Amino acid sequence: MRRLLVLTGFTVLLFLTGASSASAHVIASTGYSSVSQQGNQVTWLLSLEYDVLSRAVALGGPTTDDRQRSQALDAAKDQIADYLHDRVIVSVDGVACELALETTAVGERATKAYADLGLVFECPGSTGAFRLRYNVFATEEAVADDHTNLVEYSFRDGSGRTVFDRSHEDFTVGDSTLASSSLQFGKMGVEHILLGLDHVLFVVALILGAANLRSLVQVISMFTVAHSVTLVSTLLGGLSVPAVIVEPLIALSIAFVAVENLLGSTRHRLPVVFGFGLLHGLGFAGSLRITDQVSPELLASLLSFNVGIEVGQALLLLAVFPLVLLIRRTRVAVPVVRSATGVVAVFGLYWFVERFLLA
Repeated sequence: MRRLLVLTGFTVLLFLTGASSASAHVIASTGYSSVSQQGNQVTWLLSLEYDVLSRAVALGGPTTDDRQRSQALDAAKDQIADYLHDRVIVSVDGVACELALETTAVGERATKAYADLGLVFECPGSTGAFRLRYNVFATEEAVADDHTNLVEYSFRDGSGRTVFDRSHEDFTVGDSTLASSSLQFGKMGVEHILLGLDHVLFVVALILGAANLRSLVQVISMFTVAHSVTLVSTLLGGLSVPAVIVEPLIALSIAFVAVENLLGSTRHRLPVVFGFGLLHGLGFAGSLRITDQVSPELLASLLSFNVGIEVGQALLLLAVFPLVLLIRRTRVAVPVVRSATGVVAVFGLYWFVERFLLA
């Protein structure tokens, strides 16, 4: 029975640390929206990653030239409007507003090219229950593995922010409260760390290197403080580091901690974790920023997102650490833990090289 438990634990541990390299680069796309009402007209400024949009709507071959991107968007304006027609919907009292794609432009966020689309909806009235529906880059389209849209809205009956994702595609203006908005951002934080394989493997590497519960609490606490610092710093506009720098270094942090575990060199683990935690915080922050304008609502969203990250992190610890403790009580503890650590190191190095060369 004990051998069966060890075998099961080893399989699960290798599964957590040895997911396929394809899943390392899950296409997680983030969009941004600013929606406002002026009488019976609703303006929706929608920003989508250009490369992901080009997979959904034929925009020609890949290019790094913004002028060519702009020309491609302009040439495909009708096709983009057709694509969005049934995926971005505004209605009032159950009656759909008429969509028109007024403008297209090329923008940039975190060194990625974005298609900035100006949508105008003509509605049958200016009062009533305004409802927004968003289903861009749906699962069945296979153009992105995951898609989230961060929304700021301003209507006659209320203003605030919300999040659209594949489990939340509808929103009625006036139904949102600070509590419901915070819940959405908290959920987004949980998903962000659990679906981000690089963040998961970094935490797994910390767990594998922890001698006991006390040392694990220390390094996880240091990681939490560090990534919270960069989340806040990025939000307040005091820090901005391009993703082409951050992403390769996050991969390198995984390999570094895993190699340290293999060499038994963990004396300086706390300062190392703090430094790498700052990097991971930059990665988290890249999915949160909506606007450069700081407000109490935005700070509440930030707090909720960060709490969600900690909840996801706690779930990961509860799943993996007891398993590691169980394995360490067996005679095969050393080869099992070292094998799992080696897998983490290999993937970290692989991603570093891949991201560095593709940057």
